[in-house]
Amino acid sequence: MTSLDRGLEILSHIALNGPTTPESIAADAGLPLSTTYRYITTLRNKGYIADYEGHFDLGLRTLRMLRPEALQRCLAAIASPVMFDLVAKTDETALLTVRDGWSATCIEIAEPRRAIRFSFRRGVSLSLHKGASSKPLLAFMDSAFIHRYLDSRVGWEEGQDPEATWQELADVRSKGVAITVSELDSGALGIGVPVFWDGRIAACVSLVGPSNRLADRRIRDAVGHVREAGARITELLRDTTPDDVRNFETDAEPDAESGAGDDSPTMTIEKVS
Repeated sequence: MTSLDRGLEILSHIALNGPTTPESIAADAGLPLSTTYRYITTLRNKGYIADYEGHFDLGLRTLRMLRPEALQRCLAAIASPVMFDLVAKTDETALLTVRDGWSATCIEIAEPRRAIRFSFRRGVSLSLHKGASSKPLLAFMDSAFIHRYLDSRVGWEEGQDPEATWQELADVRSKGVAITVSELDSGALGIGVPVFWDGRIAACVSLVGPSNRLADRRIRDAVGHVREAGARITELLRDTTPDDVRNFETDAEPDAESGAGDDSPTMTIEKVS
């Protein structure tokens, strides 16, 4: 049996029985306890398992591969109070988006109670390189992924200059915020910042509203509020455990459309009587 086989057996045992002890893992795998500890240490350091007071369960890196729907619901539930606070401070619509392949998908919305607002729908698929709700999701990926995306999606499908878009994304990464005006929807201004989980880009929290309602001073204030929201959600995610994720493993909602997002209008101006 190879080291890979043993590592996979240990992961399988934890997935079926976790949280579990090293003694239980060793007995199931037929390994000496000292050898089991070496495997556990490697898997824990890589983020595949996590230690909860001497009991081991799947880590966030494994959960990302196995339970995307539960992770999204958990992420939306954690972010929702922060998003409603963001709406209360700005009186504009807040969105939470995640990357799904070459698209960005909206998984949570918080809307203001005002006569005219931008209305959005969960499950809408967006292009990764357009709009403040998407750009941070692409800008904070590794450079190899960004180049593959730009060469294929921007260079081949749209006939644009991938290098120009690369520079836009580099600017977003440097500043930590994306600000767009009428890029996807006429008259819409968007402000988006990254949300990180376990050291990697996990989502984008953004604010959208009519550009004619967001003067320069309001934009500066709104950028500060969106940055605070992104940092707060990132902080909350640091304390999230596999048990938190399991609590959201209920019946899955219908999958959003996969593939590359389109550039049709994503929002409508809604008048509330």
